[in-house]
Amino acid sequence: MRHRWFSPLFLFVLLALAPSLVAAATVHGTVTLPDELKSGRRFLGHWRVENTTVAVQPAPARGDTVVVLVGPKPQVLAPKNTQVDIAGMQANPATVVVGEGAVVEFRNSDKVSHDLRVPGRPDIMPPERLSPGTVRKQRFGISGEYVVRCTEYPHIEVSVIVTSSPFFAAVDEKGGFRLLDVPEGPATLKIWSNGRWVDEQAVEVTSKGVELTIKVPGTADKEPTEP
Repeated sequence: MRHRWFSPLFLFVLLALAPSLVAAATVHGTVTLPDELKSGRRFLGHWRVENTTVAVQPAPARGDTVVVLVGPKPQVLAPKNTQVDIAGMQANPATVVVGEGAVVEFRNSDKVSHDLRVPGRPDIMPPERLSPGTVRKQRFGISGEYVVRCTEYPHIEVSVIVTSSPFFAAVDEKGGFRLLDVPEGPATLKIWSNGRWVDEQAVEVTSKGVELTIKVPGTADKEPTEP
């Protein structure tokens, strides 16, 4: 019978890699939004387009709400091209999460032009007219949160979250989300909705996973600040 043996170097490498071989956990749960955030739209109305009036298409109640888990260990989200389609006077998806250096492709499927920009940040995305049927490719190289707007049609907004965390998910119509293969340790769960961070909380990820029930406070629920 042949005996298997391991060299000291092989054992050292195996022990060094042991922590990374531990099964990762799942972080899941539900997010409940206040009524003021459920509309998915901060601008309502009708818009005159090519001598006619077009109603703004309704946005999904939770279509632009995402959760991002920061930590528990340093992670890198590889840059990957992401597409946003503007059709029916609405952007889909309304929120995208990308890594540093990723390119977001804005496609105009409408019959009118859209002037897209990040207000106040021409260094990130200067104003540029996007004609019908064309695509604008914009690289986002710096971590942060950017809201892309159309000058003429202010209800068209695209939230671009640039992060190094690979742990993120869109909240579904029932408020549910699920993050897979999350390493153990302390972390922070952040919730983005309607173009801004609306809540965050500390999370301790264990080998058994974490189930969360999050109720985002509304304006009426927040304690008044002292003058």
